Amino acid sequence: MQKLAFFLLALVLVVPGGASAELNLPDMGDPSAAMLSPGQEQQLGRTLLREVRRTLPMEQDPLINAYVQALGQRLVSSTPDAHAHFRFLVVDDPRINAFAMPGGIVGVNTGLIAAARDESELAAVMAHEIAHVTQRHLARMYAGSSRIDLATGLAVLAGIIAAAYDPQVGQAAIVGGLAAGTQARINHTRANEREADRIGITILEAANYDPQAMPRFFERMLALSRANPDSIPDFLRTHPVTTERISDSRARAEQYRGSDYRRDSTEFVFTLARVKALIDPAQTIERYRRGGDQDKPEARYGYAVALLERGEVSQAAQAIEGLTDDQVPRLHLQLMHAEIAQRQRRHDDAIAILDGLNDLYPHHAPVIHAYADVLLDAGRTQDALALLDRYLAQSPEEPALVRLKARAADRNNQRAVSHETMAEYYFYLGRYGESLHQLELALQASDLTPFVEERVREKRRIVQTWIR
Repeated sequence: MQKLAFFLLALVLVVPGGASAELNLPDMGDPSAAMLSPGQEQQLGRTLLREVRRTLPMEQDPLINAYVQALGQRLVSSTPDAHAHFRFLVVDDPRINAFAMPGGIVGVNTGLIAAARDESELAAVMAHEIAHVTQRHLARMYAGSSRIDLATGLAVLAGIIAAAYDPQVGQAAIVGGLAAGTQARINHTRANEREADRIGITILEAANYDPQAMPRFFERMLALSRANPDSIPDFLRTHPVTTERISDSRARAEQYRGSDYRRDSTEFVFTLARVKALIDPAQTIERYRRGGDQDKPEARYGYAVALLERGEVSQAAQAIEGLTDDQVPRLHLQLMHAEIAQRQRRHDDAIAILDGLNDLYPHHAPVIHAYADVLLDAGRTQDALALLDRYLAQSPEEPALVRLKARAADRNNQRAVSHETMAEYYFYLGRYGESLHQLELALQASDLTPFVEERVREKRRIVQTWIR
């Protein structure tokens, strides 16, 4: 985490003097601009999203990402004042934490998913973070500052993200972003936390999740910190929990007397098994072989995930032998069958499975990713490119699939397009220098056409602006 801390602090130290005009934010001395407008907040959020991808270890598993995105959107759809541009990220970090950013960016650690005892607890933390966005706590932190621009915004928000992973670095970043006198206005105050709890509980109830999950989760975090004072959960460092706050959230939750709240979805159960298996494959394998829960389909599935992670393909195939779509969500089970077939070089079998899944789950990122990867392995580069182009035409900012398209274009001897697409990939990760380098390579490619050249030159102009 020292490397992460360095990157986040470096962001604060380097970004002032950068492309502040890109955001075109107002002078805060103007009384009509007490805080960021919704449009400016969206733009700042998109910028910081790229910085987060660059500095934090993002979870690459498509199924885990798709589940968290779906759960987040379910909660947003039950939030009356939410906009339609929320984006949910999963950070590959076993520590228990979550964060929110302007523009509707919400991040959760894999450790938070693994720590959730039920789906309502995970939904409770996500609803709390959604409330920070809808109540514009992050935008309000600018109120009263003398001036805001992209550089200041990135510095301050980098401090918030840094604080989620290293509180000392976070404090340094925040002070570097704004004058020390305004620091109190940008911290998540107790009032903001209480408001996020209150709004989060209403979101939970509206989405038919148990509102008591929020005080229940807080209470468990507090108990963990008291049992081991030297190992305080990171969630408590960035979301201070007191007995008063727990009591307040419990009292609010008790205003709702529903009894028919959602039970754990099968998607949650099997995503939880997948997350735990990927966090610690060895422990998952050892626990299963000791005889724990071998009769449960989710335990067998998690065991198979851990075996695949360790490269034990034949054992993974044996582990899921006999499991049916009635026991395991079809998407999870069939994607695993396809992965096993691909690793065993049975490409026709894998393609047949994924072709069927693509009919059942059209435009679904986990299916598209697996399908395109198998098509490439099977030498069907044109089919892989066509599949990826159709998906990315509707959902362009999917870095993993953009990189897969670059690989497909390279395999298809489309050098200019491959370099251009890799430039997009690096841009989405905030790696602007590498993006520019790929665009320069595209302009030197022997197969560059006038149409592609015009497109690449325009992209180069944009990237050069960011670098300046």
